[in-house]
Amino acid sequence: MQVPRVTGLHKMDHMRWLRGSLFLLMSGAWGQTPAPVTVPDSIALEANIAYDRYPATLLDVMYPKAKAAGKRPGVITFHGGGWIRSTKETMMQSFCLPYLERGFVVANVEFRVAPAAKAPGAVNDALRAAQWFVDHAEQYGVDTKRIVVTGASAGGHLALMVGMTPAEAKLGPAIRVATIVNGYGVTDVGDLLDGPHHQGFATEWLPEQEGRLELAKRLSPMTYVRAGLPPTLTVQGENDHTVPHEQGVRLTAALRAAGVDAEMMTVPGAGHGFSREQWPAVHARIFAFLAARGILGGEGDEAAVKDVVRRYVEARERKDGAAIGALFTADADQLVSSGEWRKGREAVVRGTLASSESAGGKRTIAVEAVRFPGADTAIADGRYEIAGTGGAEARRMWSTFVMTRTAEGWKIAAIRNMLPAAAAGK
Repeated sequence: MQVPRVTGLHKMDHMRWLRGSLFLLMSGAWGQTPAPVTVPDSIALEANIAYDRYPATLLDVMYPKAKAAGKRPGVITFHGGGWIRSTKETMMQSFCLPYLERGFVVANVEFRVAPAAKAPGAVNDALRAAQWFVDHAEQYGVDTKRIVVTGASAGGHLALMVGMTPAEAKLGPAIRVATIVNGYGVTDVGDLLDGPHHQGFATEWLPEQEGRLELAKRLSPMTYVRAGLPPTLTVQGENDHTVPHEQGVRLTAALRAAGVDAEMMTVPGAGHGFSREQWPAVHARIFAFLAARGILGGEGDEAAVKDVVRRYVEARERKDGAAIGALFTADADQLVSSGEWRKGREAVVRGTLASSESAGGKRTIAVEAVRFPGADTAIADGRYEIAGTGGAEARRMWSTFVMTRTAEGWKIAAIRNMLPAAAAGK
């Protein structure tokens, strides 16, 4: 990438250019070939389905292979890259997989980017892709009353546009979704075209032309704030200078003023996007938000509590210490069947990983009861089974989880394992 000479540019413009370029490079931009999509063995992938007539208008549909008891929730995801670069494949790790782990059907969308298609091409494509997913919901067993739309950066903007754009905007079909999860997306396009928040990628997508500012307004989610919109969660770093943090603040305030169920999570120390260490708390907040609004299925909090148990089991199977730790409170403890008492989150994670190594059989926990002694306290009892290896008999016990509601969703405060437990049905 050739860096322009500073001569002829205001120094602040040059710094903004560099900052925007770095953002695009970090987003997998500038023509890099993305790594091939890989999914766990438990996930089915139907790749590169055409949703419109253009070569770039493709999407991937992914879903758990396991048979569902009923219809599944769905999510439509849009990648970032400033509407000018990047690909859908960049969404897999931090967006698609967490939803798949929770039983969603995922539509991961590619759309036309500049210079092949300048504004409003990406918005037109996003609306058509969302309509395609709604139209094919029955084929994939998706509950149309539980469809989420989400995205990162420019993709967050597209997610907002899908959930907020009325038919009279004449940008594409009006889409009805259940919730919007805005990942640090642009809410005011005009704000990035000029002035202190100017970004080069925005002017490349929406260059000088007659009626430019009016088009920027038509392409801005802020324009469509009104009563009756879906619940909306914005997640954004406090130090985001690519898409100013204030844009998320203003959108959330405007939605609330209109009577819309809107929340914002500001991530301390984060810029444009989140680190590996920051993502677990962001995911916890997102899925707590969705659970509280009935998107995850079941009975709201009960479904969310069961989901924490399921993620605990899956993280243990993967031997993923970071994912395990993210599920516990800092002062959590665990009393295991051997009599060992692990006190504190670090001790719990250490002991859990050690026991997974020493007793390597597949683990399952079937939650049989969830109780709520208080509004922010839950107790989940389940049958815990560790499959035998080398011909050994399976180990069975009861496992009780004590959970507490936090700002990041339900977290495990204590686990108690008790021997023995008869096989289910005995």
